[in-house]
Amino acid sequence: MKNKSNTKANISFVNFISRKRTQICFLFFIALFSSLFIQESKAQNRRVNLTLSDVTLNEAIKAIEQNTEYVFFYKNSDIDLNRKVSVKAKNASIKSVMTQILPDSKYKIENSKIIILPKGQQSKRKIAGTITDDKGEPVIGANIMEKGTTNGTITSIDGSFSLEVASNAILHITSIGYKSQEIKVGNNNGFKIKLIEDSELLDEVVVVGYGTQKRVNLTGAIAVASSADIKIKPVGQTSVALQGVLPGVTVTQRSGEPGADSGSIRIRGIGTLSDANPLVLIDGVEGSINNIDPNLIESVSVLKDAASAAIYGSRAANGVVLVTTKRGSEGRFAISYTNYLGWQEPTNMPDIVDAVGYMTLLNVAYKNVGRDPLYSDELIEQYKKQNGVSSDDYPNTDWQKKTLTKSGFQQSHFLNISGGNEKLKTFTSLGYFTQDGLIENSSFKRLNLRNNMDWKFSSKLKAKVDLQFTSTKKSSPSSGAGNIFIWMNGIPANQIGINSDGSWGVGWNGVNPISHAKDAGAFVTRTIWGSINTSLIYSPFSWLTAEVNVAPKYTVASNDNLTKAIQSYLPDGNPSFVHPTKNSLTNSDAKTLHNNVRATLTAEKNIGDHNITVLAGASQEERHAKNFSAYRDSIDVNYPVLNTGSVANQSVSGGRDRFVLRSFFARANYNYKQKYLFEFNIRRDGSSRFAKGNKWATFPSASVGWRISEEKFMRKLKEKFLDDLKLRVSWGKLGNQNVGSSYYPFTTQMVFGVTAMGNQVVNMAVFSKMPNSLIKWETTESKDIGLDMTLFNKLNITADYYQKETRDILLTLPIPYTIGLDAPVQNAGVVENKGWELGITYRDKIGDLQYSVNFNLSDVKNKITDLRGQNGTGFIANREGHPINSIYGYIAEGYFQSEEEIANSATQVGTIKPGDIKYRDLNGDNRINGDDKVVIGSTIPRYTFGLNIGANYKGIDLSMFFQGVGKADGYLQGPGIVPFVSGESVGGTVLEEHKDYWTENNRNAAYPRLAFNESNNNQVSTFWLKDASYLRLKNLQVGYTLPVNLTKKWGINHLRFFANGTNLFTLDKFWKGYNVEAPTGMVNFYPQVKVYSFGLEVKF
Repeated sequence: MKNKSNTKANISFVNFISRKRTQICFLFFIALFSSLFIQESKAQNRRVNLTLSDVTLNEAIKAIEQNTEYVFFYKNSDIDLNRKVSVKAKNASIKSVMTQILPDSKYKIENSKIIILPKGQQSKRKIAGTITDDKGEPVIGANIMEKGTTNGTITSIDGSFSLEVASNAILHITSIGYKSQEIKVGNNNGFKIKLIEDSELLDEVVVVGYGTQKRVNLTGAIAVASSADIKIKPVGQTSVALQGVLPGVTVTQRSGEPGADSGSIRIRGIGTLSDANPLVLIDGVEGSINNIDPNLIESVSVLKDAASAAIYGSRAANGVVLVTTKRGSEGRFAISYTNYLGWQEPTNMPDIVDAVGYMTLLNVAYKNVGRDPLYSDELIEQYKKQNGVSSDDYPNTDWQKKTLTKSGFQQSHFLNISGGNEKLKTFTSLGYFTQDGLIENSSFKRLNLRNNMDWKFSSKLKAKVDLQFTSTKKSSPSSGAGNIFIWMNGIPANQIGINSDGSWGVGWNGVNPISHAKDAGAFVTRTIWGSINTSLIYSPFSWLTAEVNVAPKYTVASNDNLTKAIQSYLPDGNPSFVHPTKNSLTNSDAKTLHNNVRATLTAEKNIGDHNITVLAGASQEERHAKNFSAYRDSIDVNYPVLNTGSVANQSVSGGRDRFVLRSFFARANYNYKQKYLFEFNIRRDGSSRFAKGNKWATFPSASVGWRISEEKFMRKLKEKFLDDLKLRVSWGKLGNQNVGSSYYPFTTQMVFGVTAMGNQVVNMAVFSKMPNSLIKWETTESKDIGLDMTLFNKLNITADYYQKETRDILLTLPIPYTIGLDAPVQNAGVVENKGWELGITYRDKIGDLQYSVNFNLSDVKNKITDLRGQNGTGFIANREGHPINSIYGYIAEGYFQSEEEIANSATQVGTIKPGDIKYRDLNGDNRINGDDKVVIGSTIPRYTFGLNIGANYKGIDLSMFFQGVGKADGYLQGPGIVPFVSGESVGGTVLEEHKDYWTENNRNAAYPRLAFNESNNNQVSTFWLKDASYLRLKNLQVGYTLPVNLTKKWGINHLRFFANGTNLFTLDKFWKGYNVEAPTGMVNFYPQVKVYSFGLEVKF
């Protein structure tokens, strides 16, 4: 039998590709043109230009034949074709190349033929020796290999080894944390080998604003995630792959809905009441990280403090995320393909009572409010006997099982071709991802095409051209996936979803999550994003580089929301409710053009022990956007276009906007002997979003670093265990121009529409809000002190403490009602964040076992210090002296246990009975009202952490990634949390755990007395506040890489199979069945999902 979900996915893939064939052909035409250019340039070289690293002799011979006119002739028995060799030839003779690949073989050259001559069998002999570090200590588990063979051994506990090798052998020695060495055996039988520590951790190059720096020279707070950290997680939205990876970076995934399951990224807390999202730059161009396939990413650098982010000025107040994609390298073309196939299931779902349980508990709730029971004992007994067998007369609907009908099939494919020569290097990739939801009409598809090209016209002139195309399609039920889930978990089991004749049941007053998911239409969003990122780089001198970058980006998004009226029926076949009540269609689209132009000049000079780098530049970002939306009802669903709808009820709307940001920036770096480090940044931004006089603002920063490890008094520690010790201090100011939904808040705001004048309908414009021409930038001042340390060349520790204060936050302050307009926004609020971060990385090797441990932990305390007295009073409120988006409510003091206790306590909302929640009278006025509310919790998580453990043993690899939050508050409310809170409306169901309710015989119950439509127990209070801290096994992957000597027979360089699990288990004290990462509000959210997947990686 065919697997329907797989078949459907494959058909969708074919259809999707066929619709995009024009774009695909265009990009691969570019790649083909690049390849032809390379081949032509090779044919023109009479001498050899070739660079190969650690390839087999067979690969080297093939590369020479492809790049020259020479052809090799030999017998396989005369040479070891699997021996590893390296070639570095620039305009070199073929003889010099032969010396590199066959130093001990005889050959002759006849015209274009290279004939390798036979040679006798080499004699073998036994050698022995010891391996120590530079302090004379034995190195345990070092690898000693006879170069070009599979013959080898490892050192024992005292660093000794013995091995039988050929007399002309070359020993290749490697060990984690040390530089590799090669030693000719010659006539020696005994060896004393000293390994030198590898300074890879110190020499690592990190991407920073408009350039790169060595990690050892950094003075700002920058965290880096590698390609391996990201691509190992099978996620649909790349932002989720950053969760728990970097200290100071909090990623929260509130939903598992396909296409809506991205993670919200917060860097060092929330510093504004408006847009708190960081600036994301993909190869220098602003974009969404979720538009990039995880396999395409080379690294992600997060600029956390003002010193590192100030070069981006007004766009960097919430931090900066720099995404660097992969590029081609010099050498033969290589093909790589990675895929995985998997399926999903909810991480957890609420345990809802069955029909009998619901009816029994509802009767109790009715009785407690003085009403007669709704269900007779006889009827309940009949339900027990039938137990759901008679679905029409005695239904016992499992709404979850009936609604969650899809397997959640998920697949990812990523193909890339990369390679090149000195003239041109290219990286071309095609990525395709599709994810089905757990309910009908829920899915997400993404197609990624990218071609990164690096041109070298001469030693002074270079160019980069990056082409990006992304197409996505998101589908969800027209009623909204969130509503489907709240109905599914809120409608009692004794209601009918599907009648026995197959027609739609009534559900609850016509609301039926099964019919809404399957038959009520779909909301489809399509997005196309394309960009061309072009850079021209000119270096007239070795110390001076000029670069001009032009990067237009175009985005088109369209929405089609088709809602179908659904007729429900009674079990006897008579029509009942119609819900939704009518067919309708909304079409909307939005088009955005971003033009980005940037020019930079970089000078770098080393004068003795003085190293100086200066960068200066200017940029302009211009955005044009327009949108359009049209609506009609009474649509013919067989022809879902607006023209088939009614003209009696229709609407049209649209808009457009434009803004420009012009900037000038500079950075100066200086270090003395790489010991004393200084950096200064300054940026001046001008934004069209502000009125004349406030358009321009300047954002400076300064930072210093002291590499204490380079001081003479640290020499003894360096000789023993200390590789690097650096102290960093930074200060800076940043700005925020994202000042709300209106791009021009300083202008008079108007609402456009129509009105009746006489017998005519005329256009109108109404002033809606007072303007404020004094609005200016929000500014953030940041201070940071950090410590970087590397020990034993294996252990890396980074620690930071920081303070951030954001001033001039936009608020709406009250004005007299007599003015007749809404109050304007003003610069008034102040928010501060204080926190610390710790990151620890350890890696080592014991024999064939390589392992690594990465741990990070961070905390932030957020507080609003000034709101000009405008304290919020809602469920989620902003109040002075407390964190942003605090939970505001009453303090619960248990239950009332008697009528006497009620009479002697402050009056509360509604009719109070024993078993109801008692609230604290904070002001002592003997009344419980808004004056007794306080901040009872915070939605901002604290002590976020991540733990990544990796190991590799003889081709078997294991990776475990844990992440979580040490302290958080969660508050869910409404149906599914408070029993019978909605009265007669949808949401009357209860959970199994609600059976532990207050009675006179159960006074210490987990929940208050059952009551129908009572408001007292539904008040926001500490009673319903939950601990939202958690520990989650976010990812577990096991893989196996086949031996190279086996895959080479099939023409494959690398072949790895793996199995992966995501969100496998969670330890928490939150509500059972609900996502702990969505800790506030109603329970109308799509659950997170577990993903089980299998895949492979193959390289040719």
